[in-house]
Amino acid sequence: GSDAPRLTVGTMEAYRRAFIQTGSLAPLKHVMAGVFVMAFGMEHYFHHKYHSHAEGAHDHKEAEVDMTKVDAALPAAAAAAMAEKPLPADMDALTAEIKSLRAEIGTLRAGMREAAEEANKKK
Repeated sequence: GSDAPRLTVGTMEAYRRAFIQTGSLAPLKHVMAGVFVMAFGMEHYFHHKYHSHAEGAHDHKEAEVDMTKVDAALPAAAAAAMAEKPLPADMDALTAEIKSLRAEIGTLRAGMREAAEEANKKK
């Protein structure tokens, strides 16, 4: 036989009397600690399992991306927009683009507001 302590009805009854009947928060803490230990162990196991398999699967070189293939896969409207105006090259250009788009949206909203007001006047 094994010398390990067995979980019996008696030990569960003793736990119930010591913690559950007293209204203690200890059972909640025990569950939280158990979940933490299990999650930590599982994360450790799966993390190392993934990396042990991933090491041989990749040559760890940066992939060269052929942008002509990426552009060819774009929908027609997106490809036309990209041909008309390429993506911003740096943060300053991106910031300027965002400001320009915000102003354009503001103009469109003002036009929609005016059209709605004109439609309400005709009623």
